[in-house]
Amino acid sequence: MYFGKGCIVKQGKSQNGLSLLELMLGLAIMAVLLQIALPAMAELINKQRASSYMQQFSRHLGYARIQAANSQQPVRLCPLAGSECQSDWQTYPLVMSLINPHNDTEFMLRQIPAVFAQHQLKYNRSQLQFRRDGSLNALENGTFYYCPQATFNWHYSLVLNQAGRNRLSFHQTPCPA
Repeated sequence: MYFGKGCIVKQGKSQNGLSLLELMLGLAIMAVLLQIALPAMAELINKQRASSYMQQFSRHLGYARIQAANSQQPVRLCPLAGSECQSDWQTYPLVMSLINPHNDTEFMLRQIPAVFAQHQLKYNRSQLQFRRDGSLNALENGTFYYCPQATFNWHYSLVLNQAGRNRLSFHQTPCPA
């Protein structure tokens, strides 16, 4: 034994590292914590992905409305496959085009990527067209629904009114059918 500065230090073998039992116990505790945390983490990632997409989509709709009013030309937004608008809002990229009514040509303004593969974007029309004053064509107003996988009980809605303005909301309920 050594007595130095008010403490007793035992000289001999010191233990470096962990025993097998301590290591197994630590791994078992980490496995249980991961089992608890992974589902919550998956839902958090899906909420963030949905929120980001819908906020971006809302800004794009606002941009389309302003662009139509500023250019005094109609702006169309639709899921585009080739040169045809589709009614499937979740599979195809959304293309925003400025339409020249004098010669029926279109100029692509922006392209919004398709929705994440396991999620859905629903709307009751195959396209939107903002008129020269920034409002929508007749009866094109409605609600977009962004729905995650069926295991999550929440969704986003984006209401688009006849004047062309939109309102984004988060709901803690399952997606409407």
